[in-house]
Amino acid sequence: MLLNVLNRSLSFHSPHKLIVGEAPLVGVLDLPSRGNHRPPIRLFFPAALSETATAPPKKASYFVDNRVSYVLEGFAHIALARHTTKFYRFVVRPFIWIISLIFPARYLKIPETVLVNNDSSVQYLTPSSLSPNKTRKQKLVVFSHGLTGTGEENAIFCTCLAKRGYVVACIHHRDGSSSRVPMPDGSCKFYQHFPIGSDYNPQNRLDQVRVRTNEMLNTCDWLLRSDDDGNQNEFYLEEEVNYPILKEIRDNLDGRSVIAAGFSYGAATSALAATWRPEQFQCAILLDGWFHIEWSSKGVDIDFPPDAFASSDKVNGSKGLDIPSLFINSSQFEGYNKLYDATRRLAEQMSLNRSKMYVLPDTKHQNFCDVIFWIPKWALRRCGKFLAIGTADAYQAYESMMSWTFQFIDAHFKDY
Repeated sequence: MLLNVLNRSLSFHSPHKLIVGEAPLVGVLDLPSRGNHRPPIRLFFPAALSETATAPPKKASYFVDNRVSYVLEGFAHIALARHTTKFYRFVVRPFIWIISLIFPARYLKIPETVLVNNDSSVQYLTPSSLSPNKTRKQKLVVFSHGLTGTGEENAIFCTCLAKRGYVVACIHHRDGSSSRVPMPDGSCKFYQHFPIGSDYNPQNRLDQVRVRTNEMLNTCDWLLRSDDDGNQNEFYLEEEVNYPILKEIRDNLDGRSVIAAGFSYGAATSALAATWRPEQFQCAILLDGWFHIEWSSKGVDIDFPPDAFASSDKVNGSKGLDIPSLFINSSQFEGYNKLYDATRRLAEQMSLNRSKMYVLPDTKHQNFCDVIFWIPKWALRRCGKFLAIGTADAYQAYESMMSWTFQFIDAHFKDY
C-alpha cells in the first residue's frame, strides 16, 4: 500500500514520447558567456555515440551543471526578497538550498540527450549522415527565453527540434530580464526590478528588448561566423580547440535558413530580430508572446515591440514582421483582450497569409515551459494556479504545441 502511494506521488509527465526523430541522440553543449560578443548558450544538436565510446553516455540535466539552488535563488530574488537584503542572505538563501536538495528536477534528466564535454565520445550528425537524400546544410533555431526566465526552462522544446535534425541555440540573456545569469567575469546578474506604479516607464522595456534582440543576432553571427569584427577570430579558434565538435557544427549550418523562436518576452525578442533581419530568418515560432504593454495609470497602451508592427506612416512606414510566423497562445493570454488583439494584428499583417495562429484550450503561461515535467502530476493538479499552469492535461497540451510546430516548419521547408 505504501509503495503504491509513493509511486503515485512520484509520477511525472514524461517527455520521452515527444522526443522523436532521425537522430539517435541529442547532444547538449553548455557554453559560458564570453566577453561582450556572446551570452551563455545551451546548444542542442543531432548526435550519436562515436564508435570509440567505451562508457555509457551521461544525460544532460535540466539545469546547467545541475545548479538547482543557483536557479531557485534567482526566482527567490524576484518573488521573496532582493538578493542584497539580510533577510535574503540569512533566511531565504539557506531555505532555498534545503529546498533544492529535494526539488525533483535535481534528479531528473532530459531524455534522449548526451552531455558534451571535452572527454565525451559524441559524434555530431550532419544532414547527410541523418539521411543520404539530404545534401543541404543544417538549419539553425535561435531560442529566446521569457521575462524572469533562464536559458534552461525550454529544454524539451529544444531537444524535440534537435532530435529531428535541427541545431538549436538557447540563449540565456544578460540584460537583467533573467532571474539570474552568470557573467563573463565569474559574477552573476540578478533580475533587474524596474520602478512600477507612478514611476513606471515603458521605455525600460523598449530599451531592454533591443538589448535582447542584439544578443540574439550576435548569437547568430557567432555561430555562423558572420561577425564584422575580426577580433572575434581568437574566440572562434579557442572555443573550437576546446570543443572540436563546435567547428563541425558551424561548418554545416545554413546561414540563410535560420528560425527565430521564443517564449513570452522571448517571442517579442524573436519578432524584433526577424523584423530587423528578414533576409536571414526564414520563419518564426512565437510561443505565448508578450506583444502589448498596458499601464492605464500612466496612459501607456502600446503594441510591443513597436518596430515589429506594420506602420501606416506613408513616409517612414515599415512592414514590421513579415516572415512566415507561427503563433501558439495560452487561453490565459487569449483572455487579455488588448494583448490578444495585438497578437492577432501582428499575425494578420503578414503578406500572403503566411502566419498560423492557435490557442491551447484551458492552459496558462507556464504550460509552455519544462516545469510541467519537473513537478509530480498530483502537485500540478493541486498547485497549477500558483504555478500558472492551466487545467488542461499538461502533457497533451505540450504535445499539441509540438505537433503544430512541426507541421508549420515541415510545410515551410518542404521545398528547401
